[in-house]
Amino acid sequence: MSLLIVDGYNIINSWPEFEELREDKMEIARIKLAEMLEEFVPLLWSRIIIVYDAYRVKGKRPSCEYFKGLEVIYTGEGETADVFIERLVVNLDGIVDDIEVASSDNLQQHLVLWKGGRRLSARELRERLRECRAEIMKSRPSFTRNNLDERLSQKVKEVLERWRRQ
Repeated sequence: MSLLIVDGYNIINSWPEFEELREDKMEIARIKLAEMLEEFVPLLWSRIIIVYDAYRVKGKRPSCEYFKGLEVIYTGEGETADVFIERLVVNLDGIVDDIEVASSDNLQQHLVLWKGGRRLSARELRERLRECRAEIMKSRPSFTRNNLDERLSQKVKEVLERWRRQ
């Protein structure tokens, strides 16, 4: 089984797609990120977990939501997404075959590598999703117009043209 763990706020703050939403529409940004990632389960990963931290929110308890095949985790007060992700990687090592963590946080990337996971920067994740979409589009059958004229031999075309002119 392959697993992608996403540091949600790190990705939102790194991708240009979220630039206009960062200031006052963070809920919309979180939904948009989930929608962007859900189409890649199970194409690229068996499971995707997005982690958002609430370590500065007084009285916030940890919570988990399921969104279109994704698991979205909000940490509790006093717990960062980085700490939660590190613990998750350690706990799942040996249970999950392939763990990737998407974050551009340099310290987080080193910790993930040290704990047995693979790191994926925000830019690399964006590029991998773009490449996968391109492959999907390329593999879809193209619906070109099927003209009868293209399938007829020259001799048949000439006969039909003569009939038309009579």
